[in-house]
Amino acid sequence: MRAILRSALLLLLLAGTANAMMPPEVYRKAREGAPYHVQIAITKVDAPNKEPGTCLVEGQVLRIFKNATGELAPDEIVSFAVACHRKGERVPIGGTVWLDTDALEHADYMEVYLAGTAAGMAVPLWNYRIIDHLSDTPQFPVE
Repeated sequence: MRAILRSALLLLLLAGTANAMMPPEVYRKAREGAPYHVQIAITKVDAPNKEPGTCLVEGQVLRIFKNATGELAPDEIVSFAVACHRKGERVPIGGTVWLDTDALEHADYMEVYLAGTAAGMAVPLWNYRIIDHLSDTPQFPVE
């Protein structure tokens, strides 16, 4: 009987985990379709005081890997929103990729896929990562 209960609990846990994220292909297609792929120096982070939410990130474009419109320039300042939470805060289940707010506030660099214009950028399907250093090749490639 205990084995059946353990198996049932394991199946429930696995089912919950399986529904928590979208298939990797969905995120990959969003990266592929994004007009911009850049590495930035983070210059400002505006974070909510409590509860998971949206952090507004501002940064200087230092590396450009994709610039489909040709409108993005090196050293340009861009801003966009990311999903963020503090340690211990519960985040909603779903496809959102959440960043630790403390890690974001202490990070120097980020690699991010963007859409929109410099006046109003958005991140397609949470395709962003904090990175330790700049690089000449992507650390968060499409594939």
